[in-house]
Amino acid sequence: LLLLQVSSFTVSCPVSIGKLVLIELDKQCLPLFPEDSWYPAKVEVKSPEGDTYNFPIYRWVKDCKVHSFREGTALRIFEDNHHLGRYSRQKELKQREKAYRWDVYVEGMPHCMKAESPLSLPCEIQFSFTKTTEFLYTASTGLTELQLKGLADRKEKWTNIDDVNRVFCCKRTDISADNSGRKGNIFLCDYKGLDGVKANTINGKKQYLMAPLVLLHRTPDDKLMPIAIQLLIPHTRYTLQINQLARLALISKTGVFTQ
Repeated sequence: LLLLQVSSFTVSCPVSIGKLVLIELDKQCLPLFPEDSWYPAKVEVKSPEGDTYNFPIYRWVKDCKVHSFREGTALRIFEDNHHLGRYSRQKELKQREKAYRWDVYVEGMPHCMKAESPLSLPCEIQFSFTKTTEFLYTASTGLTELQLKGLADRKEKWTNIDDVNRVFCCKRTDISADNSGRKGNIFLCDYKGLDGVKANTINGKKQYLMAPLVLLHRTPDDKLMPIAIQLLIPHTRYTLQINQLARLALISKTGVFTQ
């Protein structure tokens, strides 16, 4: 298989295998070939009796160990009566407890995830290859632009928005180039703006307010229309690795903020 290639495989079995509870996948490591990582999407099994079993995976497989996956039936713990299902559940729970652990970075600060380096984090929360490439490219082009303008080592303070616009004059979007912000038609609703807002009560149960960042635009007829909403999954998926990098590169003894 080629690197970054997406492939589908069909495996046939001449006899009935009965009711499936879980499947096992393992990646054979060959000594003469470089080690690669798998990211299986799913396994679908069609039995001779006409039953279809779906096993969603969506997880990185980097080692040569045997990995087991339960059928995607979303059973609750008291509904999982098969001993193999219970064993797989307990095994996965122990692996999660080992991978996601609290650590004390500095006394008095909120606890963080225990990890020696960003590469020691679980694969599911590490930057993907495309995200890493995009991040490095954006950082290098931004630094090059600042160096060409003589602003990389600037010591003076930026006093207004025009100073920032001169630095990033080529990084404009339709929203940033619009004059609506100057006219007072762009509003940002953040956590502080929702502080003190009375939550709703449904069936006697107090509800909690979700507090994403929402960018609102005031239309000519005085209506606030959302134009950008901070989604939860894309903005929190890589948070643990971002925090790890910040502790290493920003607030550590040799970090940027400390120096």
